[in-house]
Amino acid sequence: MAASPPTSRPESLIASWQRSREHGLRPDEPLNDTALAPGELTDRIAANNRLLAFSRPMIEGLYRQIGSPSSTVLLADRQGMILSALGHTDFLDRASRVALRPGVDWSEAVMGTNAIGTALHTGTVVTVQGDQHYLARNRILTCVATPILAPTGGMLGILDVSSDARENLTHAEALLRTTAELIEHRLLETLDDGFLTLHFHTRRDALADPLHALVVFDEGGRLVASNRKGRGMLGLDARHPATTYEACFATPWSSLVALAAQAPDAPFPLYDLKGRTLIARANLRTRRRADTESGAGTARRDDSRLGAIAHGDGRMARIVDTLRNCATEWTPLLIEGEMGTGKAHLVRAFHEDHKPTVDAPLIGIDCTALPDGEAAAAELDRAWAQAANGILFLVEIDALPATLQARLFDAHDGSRARVIGAARQPLAELRRDGRLDLRTFEASGGHIISLPPLRERDDFDELVRHFVREAGGGRSIYVCPEALALLHRHRWPGNLRELRNQLRLVLALMGDEASQLCPEDIPPELFENAA
Repeated sequence: MAASPPTSRPESLIASWQRSREHGLRPDEPLNDTALAPGELTDRIAANNRLLAFSRPMIEGLYRQIGSPSSTVLLADRQGMILSALGHTDFLDRASRVALRPGVDWSEAVMGTNAIGTALHTGTVVTVQGDQHYLARNRILTCVATPILAPTGGMLGILDVSSDARENLTHAEALLRTTAELIEHRLLETLDDGFLTLHFHTRRDALADPLHALVVFDEGGRLVASNRKGRGMLGLDARHPATTYEACFATPWSSLVALAAQAPDAPFPLYDLKGRTLIARANLRTRRRADTESGAGTARRDDSRLGAIAHGDGRMARIVDTLRNCATEWTPLLIEGEMGTGKAHLVRAFHEDHKPTVDAPLIGIDCTALPDGEAAAAELDRAWAQAANGILFLVEIDALPATLQARLFDAHDGSRARVIGAARQPLAELRRDGRLDLRTFEASGGHIISLPPLRERDDFDELVRHFVREAGGGRSIYVCPEALALLHRHRWPGNLRELRNQLRLVLALMGDEASQLCPEDIPPELFENAA
């Protein structure tokens, strides 16, 4: 059978045929009907639960608009694995003969040139008709597919309409693109991230259209999410749409925040840096969990507990990377850091992200509270047994006698708990003073984590906003730049713990109606020890 596409086909499909050959596929490749096992497909569906939940009503509407019993609407994930299929039973039965069904991989590497796999590769709408398919067995189909873009950049999945090759799908491309944009719009609207939502267009009447430009910014004016119309109007890369408010608009950020707080969703003129006058609406976002409303998981850049700890500080990001890299090892860890730098919080996050089983324990011991002599050894042994296959967390580990330290750090077979010790003073200083014996720790391949004090972190502003959101109980509260500058003046000897507690107090004094944290809201006594 000929292994070259008909000459009258688009260049994009000719290139796809070439890639298919490079993948080692032959046009007469026999059907290898290998699908994911039911349990694996369930896991794949769970990983894409948010996409499936919010796309389902739009997919049902698309199927009704296609209006053909000889067609099916398919949703695939970002790897080309089909997650769902909606269609008439007769056509679904025929489609399954070429493995066009949930649990089957339709990437180009497996299925050659086809709408799902080729759209995945090109990032564009793709139509593949009959004999344009690389594999002969798939030439009974005509397929149209379009990417579904993630609010934060990149691709979430592929939406596809497949039909009998004799069907006319000339109207499907526009319907598919519109449906994909509606799904993207809904995913962005329900995203549990960001501070301010901005809707804009060149025409006032277009703001009522669900496909107008929609972007979300954080408290500092950095872009958090956007739809494809917004990216197009702002000239952003669909894969990495990173920008700031000031890089796009001439209207001052403070004015926009005030408008969003005082007159949410009221139309107003918005001036961009190209000299255009746009019509816009803005509102402060109420932080919520989308899964509470729909049963769907929430799309975040990093859903892990450890990932949430790195707010933009380079040292903290490297600490998170170190912990992730040693997660599969059973080596001990030592964490040094001043009071309030988040040692216990870091250990809890590490445990939640990387515990080997759901019920793996985390047992904490304050070493300064242990009894003397043999009673201390006995209590430590009990705690170590309770923490089996989990973590034994020793606070103020330098208070342990050196003999007990050596026992804990001895290399073992992994049947006991991972030991994590924490100390407020620098480990080098404790070692020099003879209060910490690190010989067996080093022999066991242990890792040392040094948490920076708040005064040395680069993400102070982000931490303030994070703690304000946390204390605000779902309210959107704007932190004025002048308030941030005032908070920067304090020494913060209690580090993160002190910052969190003070901000909780400030917000409690402000009352439930406040929407901005300003310098006058910060008690003067906070700065008695200011630099």
